[in-house]
Amino acid sequence: MKAIRLAAFGAPDALQAVDSPTPEPRPDQMLVRVAGCGVCGHDLLNRAGHFPHTPLPCVMGHEVAGEVVEVGSLITRFRVGDRVAMIQRIGCGTCIACRNGQENICTSGPGFYGEQISGGYGEYVVASEMNTLHLPDAIPMDVAPVLSCAIGTGYHALRRAALPIGSSVLITGASGGVGIHAVQLATLAGLEVIGVTTSPAKAAELKTAGAHHVVFAGEGGGFHKEVRDITDGVGVDCVLEIAGTPTFPSSVRALRAGGRMVVVGNVDPGNWPFNPALSILKELEFIGSAHATLNDLRKVIRIVADGKVRPQIGRVMPVAQAAEAHRAMEAKEITGRVVLMHEHAMAA
Repeated sequence: MKAIRLAAFGAPDALQAVDSPTPEPRPDQMLVRVAGCGVCGHDLLNRAGHFPHTPLPCVMGHEVAGEVVEVGSLITRFRVGDRVAMIQRIGCGTCIACRNGQENICTSGPGFYGEQISGGYGEYVVASEMNTLHLPDAIPMDVAPVLSCAIGTGYHALRRAALPIGSSVLITGASGGVGIHAVQLATLAGLEVIGVTTSPAKAAELKTAGAHHVVFAGEGGGFHKEVRDITDGVGVDCVLEIAGTPTFPSSVRALRAGGRMVVVGNVDPGNWPFNPALSILKELEFIGSAHATLNDLRKVIRIVADGKVRPQIGRVMPVAQAAEAHRAMEAKEITGRVVLMHEHAMAA
């Protein structure tokens, strides 16, 4: 198959077009012809070498949608020709996490697309009934790739936050792919939304997405005072921490006493400086949040098909331009997600 492969960690030019072996599905798997694949900040970090457990060479891309072209003998719910979307990880189906509906944190299955499993920068991927759902005709293939990660990650984080209607939530990295959809989802859930961005030019887009307030983070953060002014000195009920290192210090100070932070991402992997006295004196809660479960994706598909959330596709590009897509994202030129489309899907 044609693929964009990462042979060595490095700059965007490390992504090279190659002929790569087509993945071979097991009896309990399907072969999916990939239509499109989203480009996530996780991809940029992986390409740069921040996830050294990724075996090289690898075919990257974990935001995948396409069409089933082959089914294993144990597959019962899918057939050739089905349009499908997948969550990022194939679980084992038998561990405690999978039995509890937490297949997103399974460590016993085949693994994560673009890392342990050949990903969507290639023409074909394997999939399982444990990570795949049917895609309604109402959702086009240049939109479908963003469902599981760009939208599903924020959906999962808000579910983890468990906030009552009317609560206030601060969302960092709000103009990114996960952030701008989290803004829409939080507004849909009846929350008071404050979006944090480094770009004043993106304020209008965040307001259109539903943010009630937009604040700006400089290099040292420093937005918590403005957040306290907005909340009459109280602070917010919750922070969705998507940006991580650049915003974490201000995010903690923006929380009200008894507030909670849901940690979703980190654009600059590494440890964060943290004074535990803050969490003790203010009784703060810190909750980790990974990507969507299969049931999260099921809800996201319904919400998008019903028009309640508008997928924000900043740019659609051919897979052959994956390196350029990475450069554009690193330059923060994109609001929302970049979707890479395979040649056969662009011609359809």
